[in-house]
Amino acid sequence: MASLLTSRRILIVDDVPSFLQEIRGCLKDHCAEAAICASPRRALRRLRSDPPDLLITTLVMKELGGFELIRRVRGQGSSIPIVMITGRGNEKTAIEATRLGVSDYLEKPVSAEELRARLEKIFAAQRRPAAAEPGTGGMVSEDPAMKAIFDMVGAVARSDSRVLILGETGTGKQLIAQAIHERSPRCREPFVEVNCAAIPENLLESELFGHERGAFTGATERRTGRFEEAGDGTLFLDEIGEMSFTVQSKLLRVLQGGKFNRVGGSATLQSHARVIAATNRDLQKEAEEGRFRADLFYRLHVITLTPPPLRRRAGDVPLLAEHFLKKFRGSRATPSGFTPAALHRLQGYGWPGNVRELEHLVERFAVLHDRPEIDAADLPEKILRETGGTAPAGAAGAARAGHGTLAEARAAFERAYLTDTLREARGNMAAAARRAGLDRSHSFRLVRRHGLDPRQFA
Repeated sequence: MASLLTSRRILIVDDVPSFLQEIRGCLKDHCAEAAICASPRRALRRLRSDPPDLLITTLVMKELGGFELIRRVRGQGSSIPIVMITGRGNEKTAIEATRLGVSDYLEKPVSAEELRARLEKIFAAQRRPAAAEPGTGGMVSEDPAMKAIFDMVGAVARSDSRVLILGETGTGKQLIAQAIHERSPRCREPFVEVNCAAIPENLLESELFGHERGAFTGATERRTGRFEEAGDGTLFLDEIGEMSFTVQSKLLRVLQGGKFNRVGGSATLQSHARVIAATNRDLQKEAEEGRFRADLFYRLHVITLTPPPLRRRAGDVPLLAEHFLKKFRGSRATPSGFTPAALHRLQGYGWPGNVRELEHLVERFAVLHDRPEIDAADLPEKILRETGGTAPAGAAGAARAGHGTLAEARAAFERAYLTDTLREARGNMAAAARRAGLDRSHSFRLVRRHGLDPRQFA
């Protein structure tokens, strides 16, 4: 496999000439350009005028410290990957580097092979960013249950089978439907969405099938319905559980033979659209209790996808929060991110509105928050009130906490295990990493992902 470094331009910043030459020597034959700069201020100007693909800096410099350099780089609106290499760091500086969004933190001495491997990993992650995985409809997740949904989307998309997407409001049902369409052979055809809960019952039939002129009061001209608009594409019926029995009967006819009539019309039309439906109701129970047509349920219930609620994928909360902040912040430099304490609170909250609720919260922060970071004290009262208690102590306690899926239990166990390890090591990150059998950078990433602050255990 070709190296990802070969086409990359890297800028190395330090005021120690020997360090600049050492790092340049590690990279010059392996990347397109390994440039050096002995002045952090000149480096800032260069980053504005001719940005490289990655920045390497050290911690201590006379003109401008490494952390201040990073803050100014981010203040310029740059999201360039940054690697910090230092011989004067400790656990606190490593945590601060991670908090500032450094892609990797290395302590001297660093071998040429290790440095190149770390950079390769960073560039590989850029090619497969969590925020833009192909075929996920823009959804972001590292949760195993959601990864399984993404895998099923790929398999389902190749067929013409009907899909029923179940789950709570705000879990991404519409995005899953769109992802199926985008990965299907129908991707060049229309994707038409109908929210059945948002259209009055007496108008939904006309919305779906169209109507002829004079079909009812106010029908002054012929109207094309959504089935016709979808053509050979995909028709997404959101909140189908809200559909009346009358419209359900007419939808059943389309699903059985592809035939329908406009309201007030006699001509029989043919639909070739693929139907994907979604609801936050338990349709099987609704059918068993007579509130939804059982025959329609079984026509829809060919392939079922059920994205988990956000409270069952708490490990995704920091990832989603940072993703939405970057999405909505635009050209603003602040806020740059969330403090560990804030992420800890966000992970402990139940999110009744799921990902949509988190998205709206972060959008408000991105627009209105004028401080460098979002801290726990900035969060809404309802989140602070709900997360004011303490979690079950220890990894064993997490395993007993009643998590309903393997992914939940794994995330809870991992967080509790890291908590126990940090407590035993009295907040010493290096000692905690050794106890856990992890390399230090991996340990830092896990601690940050779970919103833990080692300082609270010191």
